[in-house]
Amino acid sequence: MNTELAEKIFNDQQIWDDCAVHYEHQIVDGHPDIRNYEQVEERFLDQLLLYLAAKQNRPIKLMDIGCGSGRLHLWYGTMIKEITQQSLFKEVDYKPLLAERLKEIWGIDFSEKMLQLARRKLAQAGLKPGPQLTLRRGSAFDLKPESETILPVAICLVNSIGVMQGPAGARKLFEALRRVVESAGGIAIISCFQQEYVEKYALGQYESTLDVSGQPRWLKPETYASPRFVQKARKYKLAGDQNDQLLVDVFDLTGMLVNKGHKLKRDPKLVQQVIQTGDIRTFQDYHSQWYSYELMEEWMRTHWDKSGVHFRTSELDSEKAEHGQFICYDPSGLLKSFLNHNYSI
Repeated sequence: MNTELAEKIFNDQQIWDDCAVHYEHQIVDGHPDIRNYEQVEERFLDQLLLYLAAKQNRPIKLMDIGCGSGRLHLWYGTMIKEITQQSLFKEVDYKPLLAERLKEIWGIDFSEKMLQLARRKLAQAGLKPGPQLTLRRGSAFDLKPESETILPVAICLVNSIGVMQGPAGARKLFEALRRVVESAGGIAIISCFQQEYVEKYALGQYESTLDVSGQPRWLKPETYASPRFVQKARKYKLAGDQNDQLLVDVFDLTGMLVNKGHKLKRDPKLVQQVIQTGDIRTFQDYHSQWYSYELMEEWMRTHWDKSGVHFRTSELDSEKAEHGQFICYDPSGLLKSFLNHNYSI
């Protein structure tokens, strides 16, 4: 791994450790557009795992790459464990078939703070890490090949590829996902947003959640764009909101209100740069990338040869997921069979 990429990993790890608690509140439990997209991912994975459990004989290992605060560990942990305590996900039911065939929900993340949140949530739901619910701190780029005795399903969801140290990290992720599932004939899935939808979705999302990753650089003035302050948007901006202003309340690090109703406004020139590049940055050095459909197609063909499957998530749900894309590695053809059976893709 080159020095520049290693430095980016170190810096990003600090950023994610610092924003973990805010991320949990504003993103995982918060923004409606993000939660809608997550629901589409969850429904797709539910159907896929049940299909695989019924159609093939090997135990399944679900691998959440960039697992963060353990959303899927809680989701599937509830499905495979008969627990009396109420799950944090009210809509999840016990699935006997998955309990029998889903051997392990395995997750890796480089942020220890995120993993601490995951362990806490599992405990609150009556679950705990163990042989079926594994959490590991480490790099997504260092994945090892899985055994042929199990069917690995490796997933990287909700645009996690977009915060994996830029294009160099994104390509390393393609290589790592192929390596981890290829010899076992498994499946790898990257779920991410399309650059073509930055204007409609990304601007409002990052403005609404600026207490997570910092003030976006396209918003002015920079008066409180510092780690010494926390700015909280008065309300979420939903997809398509064209308002170029944002009202925030500003707090110091002790939680004391500093400025009520502080007004931020978009800089048109900087907004156009973000739309044209998909490159999203904040004053606290947070960096996210929304990659175009064309570029992800190119990387898929380069790194995954003819075993790649690529489609827009609007084919899964045009209302909740018009802005996303799935890029899949499918050397065994199991995913293609599932897609033909369920979605005619």
